[in-house]
Amino acid sequence: MDQKDEKILEILKQDGRASYTDIAEEVNVSEGTVRNRVEKMQENSVIEKFSVQTGTRGSRAVVMVELRTGKDIEKVLKEFPEKIQIMEVAGEYDLVLEIERPSNREINNLLDDIRSIEGVDSTETYMVLNER
Repeated sequence: MDQKDEKILEILKQDGRASYTDIAEEVNVSEGTVRNRVEKMQENSVIEKFSVQTGTRGSRAVVMVELRTGKDIEKVLKEFPEKIQIMEVAGEYDLVLEIERPSNREINNLLDDIRSIEGVDSTETYMVLNER
């Protein structure tokens, strides 16, 4: 990775839909160079996926999850509901979840489901009030 790759990544982090042509103009390379560099970063797992971040259309929560030691994390993760972002982290907690649902009630119901999963020891929930 060189400075041009870093600049391309920074642009894509800000706007995952930026066109290769617009990126090329900003980085001062050809559109083909941007395309080739992005493809290479994907092949090397520097870029794992492109995503879309939407405005909140309801309630959002960040949930810290502590797992019981000795449980197979892959088995536990298979029990989690779909359509939530799960990040495995180091530290006091084992997982960080990002949840968005139409209402606080739906988030609470989802949390009840998560807490009932065998292997989940505890959760700590932070409701998102504002994103900056």
